[in-house]
Amino acid sequence: MRLVYALALVLLATALAVAEPRTQLLIVAREYPTGRPLGGVSLNVTVWIDGRIYTFNANRTNPVGVWVEQLQATARDAYLLGVATGPANFTGFSLPQPSMPVRVADTLVEEVEYRSAFLPRANVTALSELRIPLQVVEEANASIVRCTIWLAPAKVVNVSALDPVTRRPVRLTVKPGVPLVPRGYLTLYLVPINYPVLVVADTVLAEARRLRFWVSNDTRLIPWSYYAAEAFLANQLSAIDDSLRQLEAIGYPTEELRRDANMLRAIARQALFFFERGNYTSAVGALLSLVSGVNALKSRVDGLFSYSHFAAIGTILLTLAFAHTFSMLLFERGKALYASRLALLVALLFATTLTSPTMRLAAAGLLGALGVPLAALDILSLVAGVLAMGFLAYALLVLISLAAGPVRGFWLHLAIRYMKSKRLRTVLVLTTMTLVVASTLAVSGVALGATTVVRTSPGAGLYGLDLEVNTIRRPYGLNATEIEWIKALLNATDVGRMATVPPTYIGVLVSGREVQAMIFAQMIALDMRFAAKYFNLTAAVYEGRLPRDGAAEVLLPRGFAETVRVGDSVWLFFAQLSVQGPPAPAGPVWDTPVRVVGFFDPLVLNSTLDPELRPLFGGDLSRINFLVIAPYDQLGRRLAVSRVWFIAANATAARRVAELVFASLPVTVHVLESGRVTTYESAFQISFRGAEAVVLLVIAALMNSVVMLGHVEDRRRDVYTMATLGADPKSLFNAMLVEAAILGIVASYLGWLAAPLINAALSALSAWWGGVAVVATPLPVESMFYAAGIGLAVSVLSAYAPSRRACGLSRMGREERKVISPSELKLVGGMAVYELPIRVSVFESEPLYRYLKEILPKKDILGEEVYLDGTFSISFAILPPHMRGSLVTCRLRAAKRGDSLVLLLEVPEEYRSYIYLSDVVYALETKLLDYSKWRDSQFRYQILRYAPRRETLTLDALLERCKDTMAKAREVELKLRRLDEMKATISASLYTEYERRYRRQLNTLIRELLTLSLRLEPFVGQLRDEIRKLEAELEKHKVAYELGELSEAEFKAAAEPIEKQLDEYRGRLKMIEEVNQFLASRRR
Repeated sequence: MRLVYALALVLLATALAVAEPRTQLLIVAREYPTGRPLGGVSLNVTVWIDGRIYTFNANRTNPVGVWVEQLQATARDAYLLGVATGPANFTGFSLPQPSMPVRVADTLVEEVEYRSAFLPRANVTALSELRIPLQVVEEANASIVRCTIWLAPAKVVNVSALDPVTRRPVRLTVKPGVPLVPRGYLTLYLVPINYPVLVVADTVLAEARRLRFWVSNDTRLIPWSYYAAEAFLANQLSAIDDSLRQLEAIGYPTEELRRDANMLRAIARQALFFFERGNYTSAVGALLSLVSGVNALKSRVDGLFSYSHFAAIGTILLTLAFAHTFSMLLFERGKALYASRLALLVALLFATTLTSPTMRLAAAGLLGALGVPLAALDILSLVAGVLAMGFLAYALLVLISLAAGPVRGFWLHLAIRYMKSKRLRTVLVLTTMTLVVASTLAVSGVALGATTVVRTSPGAGLYGLDLEVNTIRRPYGLNATEIEWIKALLNATDVGRMATVPPTYIGVLVSGREVQAMIFAQMIALDMRFAAKYFNLTAAVYEGRLPRDGAAEVLLPRGFAETVRVGDSVWLFFAQLSVQGPPAPAGPVWDTPVRVVGFFDPLVLNSTLDPELRPLFGGDLSRINFLVIAPYDQLGRRLAVSRVWFIAANATAARRVAELVFASLPVTVHVLESGRVTTYESAFQISFRGAEAVVLLVIAALMNSVVMLGHVEDRRRDVYTMATLGADPKSLFNAMLVEAAILGIVASYLGWLAAPLINAALSALSAWWGGVAVVATPLPVESMFYAAGIGLAVSVLSAYAPSRRACGLSRMGREERKVISPSELKLVGGMAVYELPIRVSVFESEPLYRYLKEILPKKDILGEEVYLDGTFSISFAILPPHMRGSLVTCRLRAAKRGDSLVLLLEVPEEYRSYIYLSDVVYALETKLLDYSKWRDSQFRYQILRYAPRRETLTLDALLERCKDTMAKAREVELKLRRLDEMKATISASLYTEYERRYRRQLNTLIRELLTLSLRLEPFVGQLRDEIRKLEAELEKHKVAYELGELSEAEFKAAAEPIEKQLDEYRGRLKMIEEVNQFLASRRR
């Protein structure tokens, strides 16, 4: 009976167990990547199952790495929230190693965001906030939640976190990994072994944002900074290479630029070397030098384009002047004149483009500004660009000539006619001047620009480098990073620094015991130990001792001993110029008073020499008498490091480093090689070669002067005729100078064109004579301006004396200043009358009256009379210098002659022979010549209505305003429909009043919306272009994902921002189309 009862209980329990649902949590630990069961590991797992959070602690899994936990509820959804793992026995390791979860189920840990921590004492790795989905399997009446955790052995490694762009530590995330303690540019991470960890960086470098590094058992450092620097340097250098390739593609010489680019490439290799070695301070210094050098080289390339534009403009203007004048010498007028001018201009510009790299560069810059890539340019495109600039300049010249009118060209046409009248003389002068200019260009030249000067001088017996900083280009000198970089490059054994007052100040003010007594001085900070060792600075100490490095102490001149004693404290202030009085303090050099520890003898200090055997402190004794010497380690921090000495034994390395430093920093470099010093210095030089060409220029000038003098004698009759007809004597003077200038321009241009032929002839003659053939280099475009200067200078200077002679002939013996004789005055009613040379319309009576009142002294005006016919008279007095106390009353009277007014000067008859009357008349005539200018200046234009300033709106603001305007328009339309429905129930006058009001409102809104739509039109093309680019980029990512090059997570990370931006752009474009449809429907 008992057996039956027990069997019944068993069957009942079995039935109940089968009938009730069960849930099991199955935790499996596997070793990555072998998949071997990992037993004996401690796990702490937190899971989320159907809204409930469970935490399970498995101190030790079974030997097969499986642990099972029974749950009461049925599981549908389950997520792993956190896991903490202890050390485990991994394959290949004799001792338990820290473990790191790298995979949970089918999800890699690096694919999710999480928080992590490592407990070094317990050797436990904890990951939280994972939220990784777990697999739920239904088997019979039970639910099994599978949680398979793949663990890998972990170790602590350093991750370099120096961003080469900002030169500061960057925020890094290593997945899977646990961050530990950051140390400067390095961050400790616990990462899995034999696993490609993902390093995600918050940097602007797209190539370095996501990098993978394989971590082996021997890995000590993950060099993220090295690869980031490699990408950064590649970007910087590739931009320079692209610019140089573009210049080479259009035929511009780039040898010097290539040399500088190779030097920058050497600096980049040095920076990568420092990154690889972990010397981040020196690496930052190299990066600073590289960035500075790259920016300088980019500025040079941009400057070449700017310079080429100015040079091209000058060349085109000279070409236009040559084509214009030469065609006028060949033809008189008509189609032949303009056809020859245009053909000559095109031919010369075509030849200039083929021979001048600067012209090709200017054309490339113009086409590049129009959107044409420089790499796609060929010689025909460049010629078209130069011709376009030439035609534009020609059109501008035509407009200027039309605006100036035909009178302004009188001298030019007169000179051209004289030159054409003597064709043989003109041809001979042009031929001579052309040969002179061409020969001068062949044997002489002017070179200007920044060049490297290398010189050698005796030395003081030291080895290393001496750097002098150009404080104009670098006001605050070298920084500590650059100094460390150079020290590492040179492997220097000792470094000394000299700091001076920054250029923003003029010196320092020293304040002693008396607060109001401030002494103006200069200040220098030195590394005292270095100065005492290598410059024997101790010998200059007159009283006390040298300041100690790291202490706030100063050494003063012996002359300060009258007001300051050793042991006293003084204040140091930066000094700046003041508007009134002595220099004013601008801020303290040091925040606390500094101690005076000694005085130096200025005479002994002045004899202290630097490694180049020059006075170390400048050799100016008056300056040394007011010099404050301080230690750099404390007081020099706010000064500018203007000089640095590096002591090294390797002279070969010093020369190599000198070239590197000189190319990357604004410094003068002295290479110290015991008794010899080699100096590298950048200087702007203007050099002239071919002084013997001056003899040719003098001969040409004398010949041209003799020809012009003979020409003046030939024109004597013409000059007299023009003078008799009333021509201005200056006109002929100007005409002859213009003729000389025309000869100079034409001859200089022809000489510039013939100079290459002269060079080739000299080279062939030298080779035929038995010598070495001279290599003929093409003339740069700058030589055209040199040739123009030579031709104009020779022709104009040689024609000045003959032109002055022609001016004298045109006066026919008269004096320049006219003397009034009594016979020129008419006697009318007891008054002597002289007619002044001015005639105006009767309608200008009032302006002339006001002008006379302005030019006459107010105190001399005695009376004024204005008549009804528009005439007037002004009485004024003059004081004869030989008749004290007496006045002479004169009168200016306007008289009518037809439709004009003339101005008469009336003086009493007894003063008809007054000796100073000519001075009065001369003064009046001189001032009356400016009447027309004064009259034009009286016109004033005032803008009575200003256009309202247009509000600047963004695209979103425009769309928002369109949306509001359309809503208002729809509201008004709704009111109009309601009004139509009420038409039968209201009076006609009331209906008309409301209809007009609403129609006006609707028309105003439609006009406003039309204005807004016009402002939206430029955005349509931009939006469509951006949409096409984004669609192409999205399609590229989709193809890469379908081909398996991108994982799903990477595809989502790359595609989601693009899709979001694409939807935003499409929405904006749809809104613009809605606005256009709204307007189109209303127009119908």
